[in-house]
Amino acid sequence: MGIQTGAILAEKYQIAERLGAGGMARTFAATCLADQSAVVVKELVFSQLESWKAYDLFLREVRILQSLDHPAIPRFLEMLEITQNNETCLYLVQARVPGESLLQKLQAGWRPGEAEVKSLALNLLDVLQYLHGLAPPVIHRDIKPSNLILDGLRVFLIDFGAVQDLLKPEGGSTVVGTYGYMAPEQFSGRAVPVSDLYGLGATLVHILSGRPPAEMPQRELRLAFEDYVQISGEFKTWLQQMLSPAPENRFQSAAEAREALLDPAALRQRLSRVSQRAALQEQEEILGPFQALPQPSGSKIQILHQADQLVLKIPPGGFTLSVLPILGFATFWLCFVAFWTWGASQASFFFALFSIPFWIAGFFMASLVLRQVLLSTTLELSPHHLLLSHQLLRFSWSETILLGELNGLVRELSYRSNGVPVFVLALEAGARKYKFAQQLSQYEQEWVQSEILQYLEPHLDSRQRKRFVKLLQRQAH
Repeated sequence: MGIQTGAILAEKYQIAERLGAGGMARTFAATCLADQSAVVVKELVFSQLESWKAYDLFLREVRILQSLDHPAIPRFLEMLEITQNNETCLYLVQARVPGESLLQKLQAGWRPGEAEVKSLALNLLDVLQYLHGLAPPVIHRDIKPSNLILDGLRVFLIDFGAVQDLLKPEGGSTVVGTYGYMAPEQFSGRAVPVSDLYGLGATLVHILSGRPPAEMPQRELRLAFEDYVQISGEFKTWLQQMLSPAPENRFQSAAEAREALLDPAALRQRLSRVSQRAALQEQEEILGPFQALPQPSGSKIQILHQADQLVLKIPPGGFTLSVLPILGFATFWLCFVAFWTWGASQASFFFALFSIPFWIAGFFMASLVLRQVLLSTTLELSPHHLLLSHQLLRFSWSETILLGELNGLVRELSYRSNGVPVFVLALEAGARKYKFAQQLSQYEQEWVQSEILQYLEPHLDSRQRKRFVKLLQRQAH
């Protein structure tokens, strides 16, 4: 059953009233009989435990509180273990701070202005800076209005029952915190110091709006609080940084958040850095970490690294079964057109001229087969230009592409053979496209593309990088 109102605990504390219950523990207001000071007693009854997790959290809270020394955190007094009538209970005793919880004040209609809320935020950031600066850092994980006590201008952080230190992270998928105030990463059982910044941001939104965050809409996992508060644009932007769904996009420390709140210039500098980092990250998702693929086994492509140059040599594709359909059709077509032209020429030379478009179509199909079977390609890349050379039997030709004109390298559809798509690699420069590597398999084309991108990346300017990114995103979709 545990202790009751009016009881004397360990001949030291007189229980006055029950304050609340959280998890498996009950909390009471009490008076220290020795000096009549106000204390809070938290009780954990062993027989009422549903799992050992509550016991572990209780002991962790005791251990952490013993090590804390901050004027905004109620002082730890002692822990008691009492067995009576075959029932064992643990008791955590802390000094009781004066004032009301922010939740009680909000329910009573309290609506502070922006300046008062900023002052409150600065005080709480000082507390978080202290907690996160410990070795190891201490993460509260449950910052919300009911865990904050306001007494005049002083604010106190209470209830460390969800606390975590980074040397003993939560195991499994245990979720600790309160919905609406929990950072997204806490739903997977993970908490980091900036998780507390999210909780503080959500608490400030509740104070400013009078509305719990859980009752507000979300857009792409981001709390859409903007329509519910009447504050300056800079403060709104600061809160958006605090409430970023991704931990890496929030302020990275309480000290950084405090500096940005005090100095609008520091906030603008951070926004500039975040914007630049986001732009680079978008590009690096495709270009930066683009890992060179391993060369396909059996591939005859040669890649040579010569000083600051890269040379790719793509041999002819050779005769394969894939060219049989178009080769057979081209042969039949040319034979048919030859027979038809001969017959037409017997009647009239002018009439035979009508076969010219059919000859062109036939030779085009034949050229596709020849390029697939006999064409070899060499691509030479340097910091200033690209040289694309082709050789077909005794015929050779080359094209020079200035690096400054280059806009992208994509794998795109060239044509369909009996419904089967045939792809090529295409270098886009100005208004032209330079196509090559038709004779390669898909994996070989992707490998060649990755090797070229790896070489080109450090030589591209910002405009070219953006263009490359757009084209590659289009290719990915």
